[in-house]
Amino acid sequence: GGKRVIVAMSRGGFYGAETPNAAGEHLETYLRWVFGFLGINSVEFIPADGIQIDPDHREKALTGALQAATALRSA
Repeated sequence: GGKRVIVAMSRGGFYGAETPNAAGEHLETYLRWVFGFLGINSVEFIPADGIQIDPDHREKALTGALQAATALRSA
């Protein structure tokens, strides 16, 4: 307990809660459960979604994820 976990992940499509493919999301749900089981409740995800859509979207997704990582507060 008392630990912080940051997970950077990429997904080829879109699996966020507001998307039609939300039922296919399993990584974030599973990792939240695993870390919770270990007593770690401070879990942050930095997703780069839709990287397989096209090269422009891939660049935009990766840039957004890098910006989100840079903006994280230090522990």
